[in-house]
Amino acid sequence: MPRTVAPIRSIVKHVPRRTTTANALLGLLALRPAWPVYELTKQLRRTMRFFWPRAESRIYDEAKALVDRGLATAESTVVGGRRRTTYAITEAGRQAVRSWLATPPRPSALECEALLRVFLLDLAETEQIQRALDQVVADAHAILDVGRVVGPEYLAGTAPFQDQVHVRALVFDFLTHHALMLLEWAERTRATLGDWPEMDAGARHQAARQAIAAILARYPAPDSRTGSRSTG
Repeated sequence: MPRTVAPIRSIVKHVPRRTTTANALLGLLALRPAWPVYELTKQLRRTMRFFWPRAESRIYDEAKALVDRGLATAESTVVGGRRRTTYAITEAGRQAVRSWLATPPRPSALECEALLRVFLLDLAETEQIQRALDQVVADAHAILDVGRVVGPEYLAGTAPFQDQVHVRALVFDFLTHHALMLLEWAERTRATLGDWPEMDAGARHQAARQAIAAILARYPAPDSRTGSRSTG
């Protein structure tokens, strides 16, 4: 009868991997000598929420965890009768940020409930899909509204991170074009939906194939022999 061998258990304590949110907070801490927690929250709400929304909801827990791991320090003071906690990065924290930046980033991910509802459009009522498109438009304007505040500040030289203008311009470019893309897509989708009542199923399918062909023409496949993309 075969003997059962018990699994070998590691005596090395598992060290949990830092979350990307923790690395984002460490990165912010590295940009300034010290951060009151409300200023950290303000910065997350100002821009980072548009491309890393998880950070804002977990900032307090993540900041405390960084202190527990020796990656940041926390100093509590009382100002105007209210307790205020200020965080600063440690040398170990700076090394942790550098180590994280040296690793490959995870693939980009898109999460959009409105698009999911459009994906299931045939199961919905017209007004339900219109509400989904309304949300896409609202999301786009939320980004542009912040841009209308932040952009002029950098041009005037008064932004809180004016010394980071060369970096923030890249993020400003990404978010602005993303918002404009959302607006343009919502407008095209509304126009397409508006045409459907006058079209039978065959006409809709033909129009859809024409739209797909036009889009594909904008990013042709790489040349199979050279690996380069056609520019014609």
